[in-house]
Amino acid sequence: MFEALIALGGASLAALWLPVIIWTGLAGVTMLALALAPGLHPLAGYRLRQGLLLALPASVVIAPWIPVPELLKRTLPTSLAHSSGATVPDPVAAGQLAAAQVDIGAILPGVAATAVILLALVRLSMLARDLRQVHRLRIAAPALNDETARRTLRELADRLDIQRPVQLLEGPDGCVPITFHWRRPAIVVPRSLVGDPAVLRIVLAHELIHVRRHDYIWTLLDCVAAAAFAFHPLTRLLRRGIDRCRETSCDAEVVAAGFARPEAYAEVLVRTHDEAQVPMTAVAAGMATRSPTLKERLESMKQFADTNPTSRLRTGSALAAALLFLATTTLAGCVGRNERPDSAEASTVYYMHSGSSQNEEAISSALRRLEIELTYLQERIGELREQSDAIPREDPDLPPQGEDYLAYADLVQRQVLLNQMYQERVKQFETLRMNQETERRLREDGS
Repeated sequence: MFEALIALGGASLAALWLPVIIWTGLAGVTMLALALAPGLHPLAGYRLRQGLLLALPASVVIAPWIPVPELLKRTLPTSLAHSSGATVPDPVAAGQLAAAQVDIGAILPGVAATAVILLALVRLSMLARDLRQVHRLRIAAPALNDETARRTLRELADRLDIQRPVQLLEGPDGCVPITFHWRRPAIVVPRSLVGDPAVLRIVLAHELIHVRRHDYIWTLLDCVAAAAFAFHPLTRLLRRGIDRCRETSCDAEVVAAGFARPEAYAEVLVRTHDEAQVPMTAVAAGMATRSPTLKERLESMKQFADTNPTSRLRTGSALAAALLFLATTTLAGCVGRNERPDSAEASTVYYMHSGSSQNEEAISSALRRLEIELTYLQERIGELREQSDAIPREDPDLPPQGEDYLAYADLVQRQVLLNQMYQERVKQFETLRMNQETERRLREDGS
């Protein structure tokens, strides 16, 4: 079990924790900048926060394909930095090595990664439950057959240039007006609002703006990203900010586009909030959502009541969000792209592909250098083995106990590291020897 945790921790450092740390710094700065921009239209804030949130899973997805930075390798514990399963030609028994390599610093990253995975599975299962609830609601809710309501829906859809057919469903009293589904959008309106055409018009205008912007699919993506990274506190802050900007931008557009006067719209908001008794699922966009608060929505509506989102604002917000997404994903996921190989490996690659006249001399010099390094490593491995064998123990087949264990474990870990270095240099040495022999045979064939 310890070996599995150590391996998982070593793999998660570059694949998960490094991009998460970089994303955290970038997200913190961006969120602070958005918070300090009170004049920013909520539609722009909505798109920018979405791009920032979705950059987190995207950066983690591309991170495994990027090499680990050399600086990170040097700071990792030995048991993590070399946990890739390389063969170690060491005579110490496997049980002794496993016992010596178990330390809390090596296990903690694996334990943390396991906890993150389990929490993500729990939150994703809760999201799946919400999706099933939405599906059952669509099946159970009857179609709204009121002709006035249908005519109002068609009129508003034409005005908002919505080409897709929108289904109008009747919900029970106490439910909230919500919109869900992407290809076949549906709007659920509580029975208590159907008899008031003025209120129904305002509610339908709000929900149709969600339909036009495809808010359901975007909300679903946001929920998946937030569930997968539920351990991160910034994802919860971003989700609240996204919900707030999504609804306040709809509120402002309803008023700015002339669908309702501010006073009338405020009364509808208060009414839908007061009558809401059935909680709304996280994946549906609804007019009576509890986040943001009613006070926040009224203040935002008043501030942007005269600013009707134009196509330029919509396009600009989407482009800015896409640029923020790409920049954040690139910086967080590709942070290890500039990794440089160690000097011996770099020499091997260079000499294998170099075609200069001094190639043979350079290979010979590199081989001599590797021979010296191999000799040194053999001597040091022998010294460490003698020191570890000199530590007294009750059973020669088991590691020492008590205070001597820590010294023994340190010596064994250093042996593992030096044996790994030895294996790497043997591989480089044989590669250069192969290249040298290849050069010689090519010259013979040419002559």
